[in-house]
Amino acid sequence: MALEKTAEQFESMFIHMMLKSMRTTTSGEAIFDSKQSEFYQEMFDQQISIDLAKKRQVGIADILIRQLAEPQAKNSQATVEDKDKTILAFDRLRLHRSVSPAAVEAFAPLNSISQENIKGFESAQDFIEKLTPLAEKYAAELGVDAKVLLAQSALETGWGKYMVRYDNDMPTHNLFNIKADSRWDGPKAVVPTLEYEKGQPVRQYAAFRSYPTFEASFKDYVDFIKSGQRYQTALDSAADSGAYIEALQEAGYATDPQYSSKINRILAGEEFRI
Repeated sequence: MALEKTAEQFESMFIHMMLKSMRTTTSGEAIFDSKQSEFYQEMFDQQISIDLAKKRQVGIADILIRQLAEPQAKNSQATVEDKDKTILAFDRLRLHRSVSPAAVEAFAPLNSISQENIKGFESAQDFIEKLTPLAEKYAAELGVDAKVLLAQSALETGWGKYMVRYDNDMPTHNLFNIKADSRWDGPKAVVPTLEYEKGQPVRQYAAFRSYPTFEASFKDYVDFIKSGQRYQTALDSAADSGAYIEALQEAGYATDPQYSSKINRILAGEEFRI
């Protein structure tokens, strides 16, 4: 049927558009990128889009067929309510069929899937006040003082002012600057970062994990520390804030040779004396 073919083509175009948008948002320029690699990547994306559309994996084609097949007996005096019923509601597309959470996170703008009420931080004290409830909740799972998580995230993000963000300024909610290595299959942002090699600062590009909320960042931090065998000494020292922070550095959490001392300075700062 011509209608089904047209609907499938529309769904294929829509999926391809989402794939292209996702790659633009979450991928940096790789070392071996070239005109030829971009050409083959485009061909691959087009084929994936066609295959998904044929299998009706997203559901756009089904909605179009159902709506366009309905008798259209409206005249120019149709009410706004009647018109609304014939409009394709893209906000509901993900509910039409079961779609994996990873796919939703990858395609959806982060601001549309975030349930976080925290939009930003006006000061160090504002950072502490807004994140303390989350810090207390997840610090308890590690057995550390909540102030340790607040101080570490303050160092990593400059009290929330220099958090890793996408090129379009969308936030990653990554409070602990955990990188997106091969173990991470969620959204990520590739940005310039400062690392230390043999004690010297070196500017590099790195991929960082992206989360829908700040709470997701805290939860992933806890999972990251608990699942890493190299952080076992830190966990064993959790009751002693200084020892925990020192053990994180020794285990290689950060390349900055002054990492632990910087966190300790934040902990001893006036922000935590109030």
